Amino acid sequence: MSAIEIRDLSKSFGPVRAVDGVSFTVDSGTITGYLGPNGAGKTTTLRSLLGLVTADSGSALVNGRRYVELAHPLSEVGAVLEATNFHPGRTAYNHLRVLCTAAGLPRRRADEALEHVGLSDVAGKRVQGFSLGMRQRLALATALIGEPRVYILDEPANGLDPAGIQWLRGFMRHLAHDKGAAVLVSSHVLAEVEQIVDNVVIIAKGRLVRQGSLADLVANGETPVIRVRTAKPDALRPALERHGGVVEADGEVLRVRGLDVDRIGGIALDERVVLTEITQERGDLQRVFLELTGEGQA
Repeated sequence: MSAIEIRDLSKSFGPVRAVDGVSFTVDSGTITGYLGPNGAGKTTTLRSLLGLVTADSGSALVNGRRYVELAHPLSEVGAVLEATNFHPGRTAYNHLRVLCTAAGLPRRRADEALEHVGLSDVAGKRVQGFSLGMRQRLALATALIGEPRVYILDEPANGLDPAGIQWLRGFMRHLAHDKGAAVLVSSHVLAEVEQIVDNVVIIAKGRLVRQGSLADLVANGETPVIRVRTAKPDALRPALERHGGVVEADGEVLRVRGLDVDRIGGIALDERVVLTEITQERGDLQRVFLELTGEGQA
């Protein structure tokens, strides 16, 4: 059973079909990027998953149950939908302390969550004086407080500076890859998403248009390109071409199609050519996204 299951989910608001038969899953230990243009239905999907919107049909389940059926929701699901839902007169610590009391959690979790998101030094300050980035960190602390194994994050990088975005990247990787949590993150910052997610789900106009691993998606049927750097490109290039490689040269860098990394390494070894770099180039998520959603069309 997947940690998050969306099955044939549909929701309309009057004549507008916000979500139309969307299905996908998120497994434990993975980060899934939920992508789409503004108005595509991303937030409606996430709100349905959290019981804030009642779907017209289909299901949205966490650990096999609807959110309203969870006995201890803060201990099963951590969610960030917006960074403005705080009482402005409360301190960061008191905001979390109230949640701990309501959920039956020990008060120490408030201190631990604030430390984890880097807000310990402002724990006693009122939220009304917080910047958007600080509010975003507090929202993430709220998601962490029950130590859940499922996280639903809607535009979590909003308001964060470059250092904050780098911290967020490590934060999500830690949750999924170290703690084994399932992380579903909605974002419009495609360059950032491409650096952290394992899988991608793309919707447009309420409908699912593509899902799969990031590697498969960006490959999009193209021949993989292997980037090779060597001080002796003129010695290596003919050997690669003899073995069926198609090679483009740019100084010490060779871009090779038709041969995989292991084959290229073996040829270089046979030719006694030292390689200082050999990597498979990643595709362009933004290009694929624009093609699939039609956003790049005039």
